[in-house]
This record gives sequence, structure tokens and C-alpha cells, in this order.
Amino acid sequence: MLNRKSSQLGALDFIFKELATRVISRLDYIKLTPKRILDCGSGLGFDRELLAQKYPESLLIELDCAIEVLRPQLPPKSKWSLWRKLSSRQFVCGDAYHLPLATASIDFFYSNLLLPYISDIPAFIREMRRMLALGGAFCFAGLGVDSLKELRAFGLSSYRFPDMHDIGDMLIDAGFSNPVVDTEYITLDYDDLQTLLQDIRLVACGAANDASLRRKISKGQFTELTNQLKNKSKLTLEVFVAHGWKDRNKIELPAGQSIINFQSHK
Repeated sequence: MLNRKSSQLGALDFIFKELATRVISRLDYIKLTPKRILDCGSGLGFDRELLAQKYPESLLIELDCAIEVLRPQLPPKSKWSLWRKLSSRQFVCGDAYHLPLATASIDFFYSNLLLPYISDIPAFIREMRRMLALGGAFCFAGLGVDSLKELRAFGLSSYRFPDMHDIGDMLIDAGFSNPVVDTEYITLDYDDLQTLLQDIRLVACGAANDASLRRKISKGQFTELTNQLKNKSKLTLEVFVAHGWKDRNKIELPAGQSIINFQSHK
């Protein structure tokens, strides 16, 4: 995962806040009264107020791998704490692949736009399931395969975005029985290429993929691209939202082994 800088992420608050509103609106269809909520990849806390309004009685645990993002949000007396309980909130600095939380300890797992920072999505989903209590729910959002298609049309490389159907398959493989994944599109308008490229770097589009997937361009190619994009540019974000329940336990077997069911006939 990429370690995000809070001073830079603040410039993108309009994107994160817009996505937070859209993602949390999906929770109207999930009937849940969680005791403990994990906001995985909470960043600067753009989703905090909306989650608190939705679940005012719940303990909200805000987790991010970047301590410099979490530290400014702590009270002065807790500047150097990695874990701080504040009434109905806790802050945790940790790795999304190895969550520092007990198995089956969370009732609702929430994550908004963390997936572009994740290089191993199946491992992330398995860890999410490990930590969810039986009967718990999840809701996470990411960017889908059509995101940044305008830049690829100009020959630039980008993060290898997952297809929404692949996300559904990963959830089923992890043991979720009836996950739902849907998408919607957001179009962003930019006046100049430099701002566009800066925003893309901040939402980690390319950060989680192997460096071999990225193509460098020369100064001449960049100048030509800039000339092509002198006018206002549009950029597409395909946003997928996945949600569902942990409705059963999964038996983990060693690789190469499977369960055989025997039926007796009288």
C-alpha cells in the first residue's frame, strides 16, 4: 500500500467527500445496528461524520497505514499515540493486509477508495472476512476498469483496474455467499493537464501495481500530450460499490484438499 500524505490529500477533498456521500447512501439498503465499525483506509476522515450520523450508537474505528495522516486528527495529548479511544471513536495505525484486530471482532467493515492502494485484492478481502463477526456486513468502494480511459486513449499507462465481476468472484471465493457489486460513473472536468495528473497520483492510480506495468514517456511526448490537452479535459471514474454479509463460517483447508459430503441411504 502507498503511504499517503495528508497535506496532499486535502486537495482532493471534493472527490473523497462526493464518493463518501454516494457510498454511504448504499447503506440505506443494509439493515444493520453494528456495535463496532471499522473504516479501513480512513485517511483524513471524510466519511466520519456521515458514518456517525448513520450509526450514532456505534464505536467507529478509523484505521490507516499512514501515521502522518492520523496524527493531526488526535487531541494534543495523544500526538504520539497509535491507538487512542475518544468516546465513540478509536484511531489505529495498521496494515490492511494484517489488521491489528481480533478475529470476528467487527460488525461492519467499511472502506472508501482504498482499493487503488491495494496490490493484492483477494488477500485484502480474506482479511476483511477474517475480522468480520458472523452476521456482520461490509461495504467498500473502488475504481473500476473504465476509470481513466481518456488517458489510456492518449497512450498513457494507468493502474490495472479490476472489473466489477472479478470483485464479485473474489468475494465468493473468500466465502461470501451473495455479494452485490454495482457501478456508477463520475466525470471530472479539468482546465489543465498538470492538475489532472496530480490528482490521479493522489488517488493512487498506478501506485499499487508493479512498476513493470507503467510506461515512461519522454519530455517530447509529454509536450505533445500537453498540446493535445490544452483545452478543458474530461476524466472518467468508474466507481464500484460492493456490499454483503458474512452469513456463514468457512472451513479453511490446506492447499489441494477439499470437502467431501457423504449421504447415507436407508
